[in-house]
Amino acid sequence: MGPTVTIAVIDDQDVVLTGIKTWVAEDARHRVEIVHTGLDFADLDTGAAATADVLVVDLRVDGELVFDRIAALAGKGRKIVVFSQHGEPDVIHQAELAGARAYITKDSNEGRTHLIEAILTVAAGGRYTTPSQAGAMLAANGTLDGTPRFSDQELRTMRLWLGGLTRAGVARQMGISEHTVKQYLERAREKYSRAGREVQTRVDLYREARRDGIVTD
Repeated sequence: MGPTVTIAVIDDQDVVLTGIKTWVAEDARHRVEIVHTGLDFADLDTGAAATADVLVVDLRVDGELVFDRIAALAGKGRKIVVFSQHGEPDVIHQAELAGARAYITKDSNEGRTHLIEAILTVAAGGRYTTPSQAGAMLAANGTLDGTPRFSDQELRTMRLWLGGLTRAGVARQMGISEHTVKQYLERAREKYSRAGREVQTRVDLYREARRDGIVTD
């Protein structure tokens, strides 16, 4: 048996913390240990939380979605599993872009079925795909009659950027990081490319977006 994986859990719902503690305790091989629980991101850089192998993080903390906090932690090399009530494909996709290596929904049996294995996979440096993530990936990558299917956030990003804003301006307007804006634009280009429509430049992207009615003169 390998070394125990340590986790820090950020969630403000007692029932969620109880569930996670129960699933950890039920693991017969005792492969995971909770070393920190918190209601917010305070104290993640001190004590046992600072060296926890994996962070299990709710996507909504203090009433706010925390994509930027996840991105900042991922940028520091922290390995993150998101455990959230949000199951919308666009939200799951945005969490992945921010740096989450696994996304598990609370409003299903995914927690009991997948959480421990997701933690172990992420701790080992991998990514773990749950049914929720698989569905989000399918929605993000799909096309209809040769036309890419974009998420609401991707559409808004394209409209703002092609409308003349800089990436920094789009980020401020949408309340997300500039890195996430870049990711949305790259994702849009990838989708067009898979549909056989290359958009390497801003002018190319504008032409195809106008063709699809995403932007208008």
